[in-house]
Amino acid sequence: MLCFRQDLSTTAARVARPRELRRRIVTTDMGNIDLLDIGKTAGRAVILITHGLGSLESFEEIAEGLEARYPGRRIVAYSRPGRGRSPISQGVEPSALLAHEALRVLPAIMRALDIVTADLVAHSDGAAVAMLFACANPLKVESIVAISPQVHADHRPVEQTGAHFADHNHIDEVHRLGAEHRDTDLALRCWIAAQETLAANPDHVLGGLAGLDAPLLMVQGLKDDGAQHQMSALSTRVRGPMKWVILRKDGHFPQHDSTDMVLDLICGHLQDADCKRGSGRLQTRAAS
Repeated sequence: MLCFRQDLSTTAARVARPRELRRRIVTTDMGNIDLLDIGKTAGRAVILITHGLGSLESFEEIAEGLEARYPGRRIVAYSRPGRGRSPISQGVEPSALLAHEALRVLPAIMRALDIVTADLVAHSDGAAVAMLFACANPLKVESIVAISPQVHADHRPVEQTGAHFADHNHIDEVHRLGAEHRDTDLALRCWIAAQETLAANPDHVLGGLAGLDAPLLMVQGLKDDGAQHQMSALSTRVRGPMKWVILRKDGHFPQHDSTDMVLDLICGHLQDADCKRGSGRLQTRAAS
């Protein structure tokens, strides 16, 4: 079943949205994409990848916080195909949606925006997209922040969600998390397809993580159901540099529950990556 739980013990509140979002529809060679593009166009890019039921609004707080705290950067958040105002990718099998997003859609977005390399900040199964992309395109990723990463799934919760697919209370839950979709049922179908893929083939993401060398920060809420299984699977497979932070009061959505703390962690990780530019991992890249 879908289970969205915010930690009511925290005091973080959503920032009121401006009436006119700095968003646009960008034409890519993989179709139109609904995105928010703020900060300095010529700055190093941070790309935000939402969870499977999110839209760019789901990361609006973090995008605006990064713009304020990290001037000089370009901040891009986008609605994944079938979510927000982004149309669904045509002709893609449901089982191939995650790989399609990682290996075709995200590169197309970067080409359309003239972004050569980027830091990636991703939530939930958006982290699966980020990691698949990074493993296939190591020279294009400077660092990754994975918030409540979901890189595998269990059959039973997926089956329960499918059985309750007609329950429109899920729409209220999606709106409560700040997501806005032209077609919420379509967004749900995309989410379920991704979950079924992760449940049917645990190695869909995990199998390639030995090749992940971008510095990785994982931020997890202690109250997130199933968090331990996700983190254990990742920590045993990722061989590159990795940090792991547990927020004891948070659940699956720490970017909403503890926004300032998550922004601090993201900015710290980006600054660490900045300090290492031109040395260490990047020198190894140059030598290769």
